Amino acid sequence: MKLSSTTIRSGVTSKILCAIIATAFIATGMSFTMQPAYAEGTAVFDGLSEQNAAASCWEAKKVRPTADSGIYWLQTPVMSAPAQFYCDQVTDGGGWVLIGRGRQGWKEMYEGLGTTAQVRSAVTGTAAFTPKQLSSSVIDQLLNGQSAQSLSDGIRLRRALNTAGSQWQEVRFQTNKRERWTWTFSSETPVKNYKFDSVTGAGGATSNFGSGQGANRIDTRESQAQGWTQGWAFGSSITGTNSSTNYLWSATSGVGNARPFTQMYLRPKLLQANLQFGSIPDTGTPKYEQRSVQETGAMPTVWGVNGLVSGSGELRTEAQTFAQVGNTVFVGGNFKYVQKTSSGGSRVGQSYVAGFDVVTGEFKPGFAPTFNGQVKELIALPNGLLIAGGEFTVVNGKPAVGIVALNPTTGATSSSWKVNMENRISGGAVSVRAFGIYGNWLYVGGAFTHLTGGTNTSPVYARSAARVSIADGTVDRNWNPAFNGTVLDVAPSKDGNRLYASGYFTASNSTPTDAAAAIRTSVNAPVDTWSWTPSASAHFQFGVADEGGRVWLGGSEHSLFSFSPSSFQRLSSNITRAGGDFQDVTGQNGLIYAGCHCGNWNYTDGTIWPGPGPNWTIADKINLVGIWDASTGAYLPQFNPVIKGRGGYGIWGNFVDSRGVLWSGGDLVSSVRTNGSGQWSGGFARFALNDSTAPGIPGTVKAESNGTIDTLTWTASSGSPSAYQILRDDRVVATTTARSIAVDHQDAARYFVRAVDAAGNRSASSKVVRATMGTVPAGTFQYIGSAENWKYRFVNSAPPASWTTATFDDSSWGSGKAPLGWGTSSIQTTLNVPGTKPLSYQLRKSFSVTDASNIASLEFSTRADDGIVAYLNGVEVLRSNMGTGNIAYNSYATTAPSTATAQSNPVKATVPGWVVHDGNNVLSVEVHSNYRSTPNSSFDFELKATLGDQPTPPVTPPKTEPAMAVDTGSTWKYKFENAAPGTTWMATNTNDSGWDQGKAPLGWGSTSIATELASAGTKPLTSYYRKSFTVADPTAVQEMKITTRADDGIAIYVNGTEVGRKNLPTSILSYLTYATAAPSTGSAQNAPLQITVPGSALHSGTNVIGAEVHSNWRTSPNVSFELQAELVSGGHGAKHDEGRTTKAGLAG
Repeated sequence: MKLSSTTIRSGVTSKILCAIIATAFIATGMSFTMQPAYAEGTAVFDGLSEQNAAASCWEAKKVRPTADSGIYWLQTPVMSAPAQFYCDQVTDGGGWVLIGRGRQGWKEMYEGLGTTAQVRSAVTGTAAFTPKQLSSSVIDQLLNGQSAQSLSDGIRLRRALNTAGSQWQEVRFQTNKRERWTWTFSSETPVKNYKFDSVTGAGGATSNFGSGQGANRIDTRESQAQGWTQGWAFGSSITGTNSSTNYLWSATSGVGNARPFTQMYLRPKLLQANLQFGSIPDTGTPKYEQRSVQETGAMPTVWGVNGLVSGSGELRTEAQTFAQVGNTVFVGGNFKYVQKTSSGGSRVGQSYVAGFDVVTGEFKPGFAPTFNGQVKELIALPNGLLIAGGEFTVVNGKPAVGIVALNPTTGATSSSWKVNMENRISGGAVSVRAFGIYGNWLYVGGAFTHLTGGTNTSPVYARSAARVSIADGTVDRNWNPAFNGTVLDVAPSKDGNRLYASGYFTASNSTPTDAAAAIRTSVNAPVDTWSWTPSASAHFQFGVADEGGRVWLGGSEHSLFSFSPSSFQRLSSNITRAGGDFQDVTGQNGLIYAGCHCGNWNYTDGTIWPGPGPNWTIADKINLVGIWDASTGAYLPQFNPVIKGRGGYGIWGNFVDSRGVLWSGGDLVSSVRTNGSGQWSGGFARFALNDSTAPGIPGTVKAESNGTIDTLTWTASSGSPSAYQILRDDRVVATTTARSIAVDHQDAARYFVRAVDAAGNRSASSKVVRATMGTVPAGTFQYIGSAENWKYRFVNSAPPASWTTATFDDSSWGSGKAPLGWGTSSIQTTLNVPGTKPLSYQLRKSFSVTDASNIASLEFSTRADDGIVAYLNGVEVLRSNMGTGNIAYNSYATTAPSTATAQSNPVKATVPGWVVHDGNNVLSVEVHSNYRSTPNSSFDFELKATLGDQPTPPVTPPKTEPAMAVDTGSTWKYKFENAAPGTTWMATNTNDSGWDQGKAPLGWGSTSIATELASAGTKPLTSYYRKSFTVADPTAVQEMKITTRADDGIAIYVNGTEVGRKNLPTSILSYLTYATAAPSTGSAQNAPLQITVPGSALHSGTNVIGAEVHSNWRTSPNVSFELQAELVSGGHGAKHDEGRTTKAGLAG
């Protein structure tokens, strides 16, 4: 029986424990030296298990001085649960936690790069060259809320000094103005002191500091010469190459400021004994819900806008303003077309303003007004009319100068609401730039002098700002601020007593108002004094908002300030550098959304440009749009989208719709989605609200004990829990996706259970339970019960080859409660797809095993409706109604029982307990129909463990196959012509005797090519490849690992089934399909495509790998193909008898 070191109950147990830990360390390659037994009842925070999480790598080293470098569990009070990190336990006494590593391509985003698991998974070597960085919030949690600049050891870098990575440099430096963690090292953050090995110094900024231009310098700035990449670069005299294996990288060989492979560490010296986790009352912990704010990743682009109509420049971008009426969000600006793709897919000639469905994003072609000039502002009236303002003179073929009311369904001009505008200043033209509504008035700002509307029969003088009745457009003759310049934005105060305005003016009715004004809404528009200090001498202001009990003002130069509405004292300040001005300030729901043409840093508390002045406190990344807490003035760095504009003009309009989705518009051409993929974004991008709702409280928590193991069970939480956390006394000691868990016994322990979701929200915990002596040891333990949530896939294509493995990423799959299926009233999650119904659906569910040594066997109980195959950790364990042989996604079940018949004849199987392991295990299931139009299908599953001693795994050595199925430099059959191959070109039995053949690499345009592909006339977009290999006994093969490259795009097939693709669309491929990216051959080699194919996909005898390589454009200067396929021995298990209990495939 396996025990952890949570609580040592006797000296004998201590010795057993030490022996077990020693065995574990030998198995993982770590060194281990026997330590003295701990005193009885002492908690050992050695970081070797979740229950024993240390406060820091430093504590793990202190507790066990012989601890070697490796992965440890760490936990501080501000962390929601223990997590694993890599600790350097050797350098300078050890205790260092790795927070980032990589070569070129480090990023400054608050959320870092990759996951916590990815940071720790590859620590050094070429596999670690692609940068991975912990998120800033995780780093702050590791520091338990203290600042990194307070650490006595500062920030540590370990940099490679030569191309082979055999010589290393140790760097330490400390900074100022970084009270919390931020990755913006290329900012002006000051360096207090530094040390390069033995060379010390002080001063400089984290963007560039050190001495000389050699190895004793750090330069974190991006540069064109280095491909606009960032890294921990040396000085200009140190050069590198762009080799994929070189530890010193330069975009071009010989270019200075080489980017070395670098590891970054911190050493917080935290001890659990010195930390305050806080006692938990018997009522449990409260729920935690993250702040409701938009996600950094953009929503998928459905439609966008494109093209310019009325000139170009930063004041004439495609998307500038938004409004919503009913279920339609309207986008206004200077665009010419509405379209679905960057290439003009489904293009519609709708200019200046268009409507989109608020839920789906679909274009609404029924709304089709015509304008002759750009739309600068939109607003919805309470009566449902859409008001548009801008620089137009004709709408729907009739005169409408600067302002018009539209029917929100058709776009027709309203006959019930009309305002006429004039600009009688010599040479002046009407321009409406801003709207605001309070009470019965619509406030209008822009460039104009006279208005008529409603009951007005003669023009009313109101210069640059006016208010008109929302009922009929009647102008208020008794309210005229008379600004001496253009008003760019207006914002009625929350109490309606003021109108705040910003723009190019300096006076209102002769009263000085320096680009910002507070105008009373009473008769004659008196001015309240608003004296403020701008950031620079040129300081026109673009945006103003009243939100969070503050007045927010943004504009030139590069400033966003907030003020007290009572005294106009400045309460907060922000300066952006290197660019640019704030162009839109929108307040809603306690947040400020501010757009700018800024792409580097926001300096909180900066006041001067170019500055940002001496009092700034921290530099955060900002990219065209940011969010602030309206009541505190704090910048929210967690919102940091990756978006790009056509001309660098930035964001000119922000709008939050009725669903909380942020629409940001300007000259956008691209954005990055929440899944990390890039996409075209035409003019605007949408950002959905994050998940800020906690799951429900787990129900009916029970705890039983046998004196050695405490077993907890509970019922599922409502909502969408992704895992459950088990708290013992004052901290989390275990996390599981199941609804039961076994942990080491601890006398008088107080237990709580709470649910967490994928977004990090946590339910309130259960009330306290204490373990009572029960009958668990001799009984069973339920890991998966009926009616639980499963991840599922219901698609008319083959799943990825690795879908049954424990490491497969199923985050993009659907999630639903069992029973899943269709056709009967008991179904909880109905599966449905448009068009042809798939023959099969795949399901996955993970469960956590705390101590596998306590599991004697596992019992499965499910139904075959119609056919079913189940896999545990990638190994088949159950099959019914599916015949023998390999199973494909389009295999038919052999019979067609009704759901009722399937339920009354459950399928059961028993397997030995050694098939599971400690930690995460995954059950994968595929359900097949007997025919596509079957009226009903259903799935549910139960997994139960019988407790006892885990049996010993079989010792029969696995059968082996030759290691290499296809080696590099092999000869391939290929076809390179401007015609489609046969539809079965990738199949095993296809006759390829007429194909050309040549040695790999095949392609053109680089010196490594062994076989040059050429054709007469137009160069084909696609080349096709086939290679056969022989497998004597596929049951001896656990998996086949394929390594290839996408140059430009590639799809791989094994025995006619697609197993992977890269840089290609998800649709059906043809010989005319373009690749979606155009990497150089060197870049493709540096980012290989690696595919793992289960051994079950291979046949006895001849097997065939097929590949199709697509170019991004016909004149691509270089394209290449190479592939290696390696067989991994071990066996994938024998097939089971139909519906019977068997251990055949698992016993060897």
